[in-house]
This record gives sequence, C-alpha cells and structure tokens, in this order.
Amino acid sequence: MIVQITTPQLELWRIGGEYVNLPHAHENEFQITVPICGTCFLTQEEKQYALAEGGGLVQHPQENHFFNIGAEAEVLIFKVGQKSLKELAKHEQLEFSPRQQFDPASVNAMFRRWMGELLACDQADRLAQEETETQVLYYLFSSLSGSHKHKTGAASPLTVSCSDPFIRQTLEYIHAHYTDDIHIDELASIALQSRFHFIRSFKSATRVTPYQYVLRLRMEEARRLLRQTNSSITDVSCNLGFSSPSQFYRAFVKAVGSTPEQYRSMHH
Repeated sequence: MIVQITTPQLELWRIGGEYVNLPHAHENEFQITVPICGTCFLTQEEKQYALAEGGGLVQHPQENHFFNIGAEAEVLIFKVGQKSLKELAKHEQLEFSPRQQFDPASVNAMFRRWMGELLACDQADRLAQEETETQVLYYLFSSLSGSHKHKTGAASPLTVSCSDPFIRQTLEYIHAHYTDDIHIDELASIALQSRFHFIRSFKSATRVTPYQYVLRLRMEEARRLLRQTNSSITDVSCNLGFSSPSQFYRAFVKAVGSTPEQYRSMHH
C-alpha cells in the first residue's frame, strides 16, 4: 500500500507492506521517516539503522538514503522543503538531530487527519491547503529535536485578541476581498507576522481559521443571493470566487446541510 499527497510545500507518504526503494538523495528537502508498525531497515550515508515503531530518522538535504520494510510493517514519511522550515526557525542554519522519537499512535492519528483534509480539499482552494500545510510544518518544527531548540524567540507562544490592530486590518481586508483568491502569505503580511504565527493568532482572535472565516462570509452571501435574487447557481459560484460550480456545491452542502437548489426553494 502506498498513499502519497504532494502540495507546494510538502509531501506526505504512507507506505505499508513489503517495500524497498533505491538509494537517492533530496536536493533541498528534509525527509523524516517514522515507522508506526514493525521495523524499518534504513541505510543513510552508508550507516545502517533498524528503526522500531516511533523511532524516527531525519534525512537532511543531499544525504543519500534508502530503506526496506517487511510485509507487516508500515512507515510514514514527511518530505519538507528547507525554505519552509527555515521560515519557522528564523535563522539560516537549521540542523535536526538524526534520531527522533514519536508516539506512534499520536503521529499516526494526526497523519490520517492531515491526509484526509488534503484529500478532501479542492486543489483550487489554496487557502485551505495552506492551513493544513502549516499544521504539519509546525508539528514537525515543535516535535523534532535539533539546533532550533537552542534558539530563543522561535515559535514563541502568542496571546492575541481581537483588539490587535493588525488582526483588525486583516479582517477588514478579508471582508473587502473574500470573493477573491486570497492566500495565507497575503494575509500574514498585513498582520506583520509569519504565516505560521498568523494562523495561530487569527484563530486565537476569531476562534476559526482564516479559511473557515472566508468560507463563512462566502456562505452568508450565497444564502443571501439565493434568497433575494434569481442568479443562477453558476453565477453565484463565480461571483463568490469559487473555482467551479461543483466546488461551490460541495462547500454549500457541507456548510448549510442542503443543496443550493433546496435552500432556494425553501427560502425564495
């Protein structure tokens, strides 16, 4: 069994059953290999490791590696670009300890949730995808031991409320542009924060993620248009910034509990 998801910032792999790959290296990416069942036999820079459940190993960029697992084994693989993790670290040099330790049940549950969110996410809905990417990146940055744990100021906790003037500016921008194609980096720049800290502070202030907030505004306007106008479903979808009527349809059913046609017939 091989399940793999690729986004602009990372790759997630779940590999189960008998498997072997060829020696290779990644030019600019970190790889974190974590067996959650059985033993993973991994060779890295000509050194051999027998990784038990929860025993992770970091492959730094340009480190040659390959592994094999038996029929009863299963591994999770995170592949993440240097640039994404360096943004969290706030300094140029970032080096993780080779050996890491994870709780296999916990990392497996979170991995399933992340893969489910990314699989359910419409490829055109970049804001939702970016939020899940950020969750994965922050989890890795917080969980892995390495040079960043000796630096002060990285990933510090935040206490933010709606009184934050930059969050207020971000909310004003969202209300003015929620029908546009909004990106996390765009909102984070208004809030003068990294995107990782912005998502945390935004949720602290509003109790929802930026994507959920934008979607809520779009659904409110969709209900209004369906109640008060004769606009077609396609026009409503286009006017609200959805990439296609099918994307709008799925989002509406999930948010409202009925199809746009059913909602209109009940309220028009």
